[in-house]
Amino acid sequence: MTTKMTGAEIAATRHLLGLSPTDLAYQLGVSRQSVKDWERGRFTAREGVVGDLYARRAAHDAETARLIHGAQDGVPIGLLSGPKPRGWYLALGARVLDAVPDAMLEWAEDLGVA
Repeated sequence: MTTKMTGAEIAATRHLLGLSPTDLAYQLGVSRQSVKDWERGRFTAREGVVGDLYARRAAHDAETARLIHGAQDGVPIGLLSGPKPRGWYLALGARVLDAVPDAMLEWAEDLGVA
């Protein structure tokens, strides 16, 4: 794993995770301006930040794989709506639908799942 990411890679990763610049900044403990500066290539993100981004991507990948594995014909997949930003879960749903176009998605609370 590389310890550097280009601005475009940071932006693409943020979008893949379904996070706004504000959401990502909050999760990384940095300012929104830092995220914008990294994405524009004005500054380079620290090695620890890049490692954190890779870890968040790995967690998102693992959750996506779990949901894909659980996809069954006619059985809705329950997407949570917290504690992460709602965009995180929408991005999970989009990735599941990309892999399993016939998958059914519902918000978990609509399915009675807490």
